[in-house]
Amino acid sequence: MTNKLTPETAAELACAIKVSMGDIIKKHGQRPPGSPGERACQEQLKQELVAVGFDVALEPFPVAQKAFMAMPLVCSLLTLCSLPLYWIAPRLSPLPAIFAVIVFVCELVYYNHILSRFFPKSTSLNLSASLPPSGERKQRIILAGHADAAYEWRFHRWCPRIFPVFVVLLLLSVLYVLGTTLAAALTGGVYTGAAVWQWLGLSHVFTLPGLLIGLVFTNFRTVSPGAGDNLSGALCVTELVKWMKAENLSFENTEVTALVTGSEEAGLEGARAYIQAHRAELDATPTVVIAVDTVSELAHLALYNRDLNGRVAHDPRVCELVRSAGRNCGLDLRNATVTVGSSDGTAFTQAGLPTAAICAMNPAPAHYYHNRRDTVDVVEEDCLAKTLQLLLEICSEYDAA
Repeated sequence: MTNKLTPETAAELACAIKVSMGDIIKKHGQRPPGSPGERACQEQLKQELVAVGFDVALEPFPVAQKAFMAMPLVCSLLTLCSLPLYWIAPRLSPLPAIFAVIVFVCELVYYNHILSRFFPKSTSLNLSASLPPSGERKQRIILAGHADAAYEWRFHRWCPRIFPVFVVLLLLSVLYVLGTTLAAALTGGVYTGAAVWQWLGLSHVFTLPGLLIGLVFTNFRTVSPGAGDNLSGALCVTELVKWMKAENLSFENTEVTALVTGSEEAGLEGARAYIQAHRAELDATPTVVIAVDTVSELAHLALYNRDLNGRVAHDPRVCELVRSAGRNCGLDLRNATVTVGSSDGTAFTQAGLPTAAICAMNPAPAHYYHNRRDTVDVVEEDCLAKTLQLLLEICSEYDAA
């Protein structure tokens, strides 16, 4: 296929995406993981794809809506339990703080969701639609966005410029309590009668502000509108394949799959459910994945070659494919790292599928990240248009290779 997405056509599609964003946010309301709003958004996207001739799969899976974002709350509650134990049972006092650290490491560092079993479950959806090749199918490329939006982070909404300070205070408070309670457990603490243990116990009062941060870190009553994160990515992949279908365009040997996962903000649950449900076909046909997340600011459009707190390296060949396609679109895509958190790309890379991720958001992070400022206004049409051109070029180069 030699057809290109002209700047004029890309601009028209970008304008349509912004209109659709506003429509989804207005019609379906809040879209946290596994919510009626998320499911209604997926149903709307399905109807739009069916209208242009796609066979669309809408696959349900269970998700603990609030478990992942409750991690700061759970860690603070557990750590607070250590404080009275310091005085009444010193040898037991480190246990709750140890559990808090385990929860933090499992949930955030490794995205191993040990809290999910303790939280109520809801139903989320994955949407997928495939554009077959004009000839024999020899390979597949998945363009993946997500439909859900995040519960609001209070301190990032209130103080975006110093947001990392609040996170550090929470972590230091937990670690300080862990250190002092461990010392008390090993020595008998206040039972020894030494004044130093009395003062250490009283010093726990200085950890209370940090632990309070964890208690109120996530606002479960308010959900980000999620225009940038990640209606921008979800609609880029669906609009691109809709345009290709309407124009009767396809690649010779490459199947293009538009995937809109649910519950990415619950810790990549949708991507993992999709991989589990489609493992056999993903193994049967060579497949690469491009995760598209928060394509809002053209100045920050980058190739994310490392993910999951910088721990996961994406496939260098796919990264070079994205970089080459970027050059052909007039973009010099720098390497970037998801330093805290993860994109859906992690789930695919960990499953052994060659993957790269693209994102266009200020990594500071942006003032609208995970809060009510993530409206249609923060998404630049120029960024959407360039992302559409980049995705088509990636598919074209992958097919040619």
